[in-house]
Amino acid sequence: MKFLVELDYPQIGMSMSGEASRTFIEDVIFPSLGRAEQLVKEGYILAGGPVAGRIAFRFIVDAESALQLDQLIFSIPLWAVAETRVTPLIEFNDRRRDVQALLQLKTPLGLTNDSVAAAAPP
Repeated sequence: MKFLVELDYPQIGMSMSGEASRTFIEDVIFPSLGRAEQLVKEGYILAGGPVAGRIAFRFIVDAESALQLDQLIFSIPLWAVAETRVTPLIEFNDRRRDVQALLQLKTPLGLTNDSVAAAAPP
């Protein structure tokens, strides 16, 4: 199953001292980049990377379960200080199949083949 993962380090407005910045880079940034690169090599991260100009990652993970996904995210040091969002993704052909099924049946929304066709863009 594929998931969009977003990790964002919250910008609090206070800048860190030189030593605190160095420690953060050495203890969080470099290990997070290394772990993400390892997950790419292992085939878990399919695409994505660090966000330009921010302390943030965006990537697509292929995981067997939500539990495995959680463990993978937890293994990235940035996770401990980041706001994290996960969006489950489905395949395009699965969405196409589901939408085609709507055309075959009257849906709970009261749509019929005629009303769906009338609402479709030309």
